[in-house]
Amino acid sequence: MDEQIINLFWIRDQQAIDELDRSYGALCRGLARRMLRSSEDAEECVSDAYLRLWQRIPPDRPDSLGGYLTRTLRNLCVDRLRQEGAAKRGGKAVKCSLEELGQVTGRNSPESELMARELGQAVDRFLRTQSEQSRNIFLRRYYFLDSRTEIAERYEISAALVSVSLSRTRKRLRDYLKKEGLL
Repeated sequence: MDEQIINLFWIRDQQAIDELDRSYGALCRGLARRMLRSSEDAEECVSDAYLRLWQRIPPDRPDSLGGYLTRTLRNLCVDRLRQEGAAKRGGKAVKCSLEELGQVTGRNSPESELMARELGQAVDRFLRTQSEQSRNIFLRRYYFLDSRTEIAERYEISAALVSVSLSRTRKRLRDYLKKEGLL
């Protein structure tokens, strides 16, 4: 289905947006609401993400439409949080999650421009070496910004186990990034 949607973008058929929303709308709105804590802001960011894809496909031809879309949306949401002040907008949980991950790299912001692409590729390689459960917990926390409680409920494990898994995975990631020369 993703390939069909991408083809609709390539021929500039506006049906591409409808199909994109049908396939990924619920995921996008859920992610944006978790990050922004505002339905109105979330809807705006989702619309902006769709527009951004419309502007970028073509020339881009993403391998993973869902990944491309969620990364675009997540970046727009982070930009929105920065503009409006995360603490004032109820984004403390998001800010805390990003700061938690930022401790691995020793930088204030893991999404900073400096070495972001190389760091992102290294994290991707690292996650491929982890067990499915560790990888899923890590992604739910730091990409989808789920709370520890939400992750525990999703995977039917204790919140304490989620915390331990995250802590261990962050330590392994830190060691991996040191070995790769990125820390």
